[in-house]
Amino acid sequence: MQKDSQMVEVDSAELAVFKKKLKELASYHGRGTELISVYIPNATDRSTVMNQLATEMSQSSNIKSPQTRKNVQSALKKISNFLKQINFQLPANGIVVFSGNISEVEGRNDLRLFTVKPIKPLRTKLYWCDSSFHLDPLSEMVVPTEIYAFVVMDKREATIALLIGKRYEIVGHFTSMVAGKTRAGGQSAQRFERLREEAAQEFYRKVCDKVNQALVNYGDKLKGIIVGGPGQTKRHFLETEHLDYRLKDKVIGILDLSYTDESGIREIIQLSDEILRNTGLMQEKKVLEVFLREVVKDGLATYGNKEVEQALEAGKIKQLILSEGLTWRIVKMKCVNCGEEITRVLKDVHEAFDETEVKCPKCASAVEVVEETDYLDHLLETAHAMGTETVVVSTDTPEGEQFLKSFGGIGALLRYK
Repeated sequence: MQKDSQMVEVDSAELAVFKKKLKELASYHGRGTELISVYIPNATDRSTVMNQLATEMSQSSNIKSPQTRKNVQSALKKISNFLKQINFQLPANGIVVFSGNISEVEGRNDLRLFTVKPIKPLRTKLYWCDSSFHLDPLSEMVVPTEIYAFVVMDKREATIALLIGKRYEIVGHFTSMVAGKTRAGGQSAQRFERLREEAAQEFYRKVCDKVNQALVNYGDKLKGIIVGGPGQTKRHFLETEHLDYRLKDKVIGILDLSYTDESGIREIIQLSDEILRNTGLMQEKKVLEVFLREVVKDGLATYGNKEVEQALEAGKIKQLILSEGLTWRIVKMKCVNCGEEITRVLKDVHEAFDETEVKCPKCASAVEVVEETDYLDHLLETAHAMGTETVVVSTDTPEGEQFLKSFGGIGALLRYK
């Protein structure tokens, strides 16, 4: 079976942060057509982008609404300044820059700049100005990295399906030659039962062959198999020697069902919701249990942004643990007079920031924001550079919620102290 290489390449922690950022960006809306999205593939010529931004700045003078005109021009200036600040050094997959006034209160200014490093290469250069940020090309990159399989069966019928994201695909459907319990005339009961059992075993072998063929090559991407159906056939099936031992180890649930055709697949998916949810959450729970155990005994664990960053830079961290509930952002500013750089860490993603209230610590001149970075992105990039494993945990478990509230959502398991 051919594998989707793109599905394998994306790191799970990186994907979790990427999806979180898209969700955040989708929540913002401008009061007019004033939110700007600029997609820049890696090989894009610098002058092409800067000239387009200059052209858009010139054309924006025709916008009738004074407030919308001001917001669009301010957003364009922010984007231009950011690209100059990074000297147009683009990441390998390109970059997407978003800017605009996201304040929901009329007359209030909350002009923001966001950058997203795509998880896959950008193919098309794009400029978009609308009442919301244009996210479709990025959303299309979010392909599922986890696959689950379902087998629904009785002695007469079996259906096999894959669940990839929210879409299921039937990969096999069989009917058996197993006779009903009423034997044909002239047959002894013993012979009849023997023939039924032989037919059943042949049916199990046929289904196992298809399950093995369809699932084994997925390797670690296959996160679990759930088997269902009426009666005991499903359990007999799992006991057969024909089913690959690697797949037996991936069985995470056995359910009683009413159907064994495609209706049974829909039924088992619906009934498996809690199993599938808990599978990922249990993995998170185990990580956090180890972390909490080490914290309690003052062992190989640390937490807090300063402590974790120091340990990360020193190469002490075995596993970096971050909460998806972490909403901090880093604002980088530059003095318009002497060029002094100032950095602020804001601990609320929705906190409005007014650069006019900040003065240069050296010459007391005005400053301008040149870049805003998600703090999760900052830590992920540092961890990646250090070759450190990273886990992003949700807040859907008591442990995950406690990790965010009690430890700030930033922790690590250490190699040594």
